[in-house]
Amino acid sequence: MPFALASGEQVVLARAEGLPVVFVMQWWQRYPVAIVSKASAGITAPGDLAGRNVGVPGFFGASYVGLVGLLAANGLTLDDIDANEIGFNQVESLLTDQSEAVVVYVNNEPVQLTQRGEAIDVINVADYANLVANGVLTNEQTIAEEPELVEGFVRAFLRGLQDTLDDPDAAFEISRGFVEGLTDDRRGVLDASLDLWRAEPLGRADPAAWQETHDLLLSMGLLDAPLDNIDALYTNEFIERAQP
Repeated sequence: MPFALASGEQVVLARAEGLPVVFVMQWWQRYPVAIVSKASAGITAPGDLAGRNVGVPGFFGASYVGLVGLLAANGLTLDDIDANEIGFNQVESLLTDQSEAVVVYVNNEPVQLTQRGEAIDVINVADYANLVANGVLTNEQTIAEEPELVEGFVRAFLRGLQDTLDDPDAAFEISRGFVEGLTDDRRGVLDASLDLWRAEPLGRADPAAWQETHDLLLSMGLLDAPLDNIDALYTNEFIERAQP
């Protein structure tokens, strides 16, 4: 299958390794990583994280990049917080007070915590840093040799996305036939995701976000050197073709 779903920072890192991958549709328009804390902790703004114990799933991937991006956008670094690797146990770590705040996906753990009756505060990375989130990935060869395939895939994806935004109730019910064990308590994840996907038009990549993501990875030392051509990371060609 010549398509995959990937987050923006992975595309940048892959191109730096010489892999000819290209982002052809930006599904998530807002970076979904956030910092969540109990309301009693008084962590309501990025500056409140200074000196606090922050649980991180790991020092890799979108959660890590999002945390560093949030800190950098507010004049902070990892040295200003007490960051601890906790694996994907954010809910338990927060509820048992092992962490004062945890790095999460805004459409997942905050939903779980609210369902458990916990009063929380959420700091969204996307409110402070313009980073590229998840989207559809292919490669230069497929674009060159099978552009109709790429266009058809993007068009179909966009149609499904628009249908979901237009009627999330129907989308959730349809999904029951494809996602084993999909229960009503997971509906909150869909509801929390809708605003992260909306755009006009749907699926368009933001050049400024790609530049900011590239520059952040460079500052973090995850890139050894700047990429020669950031425009090669993505294309809006197929989004434009898919418009009615």
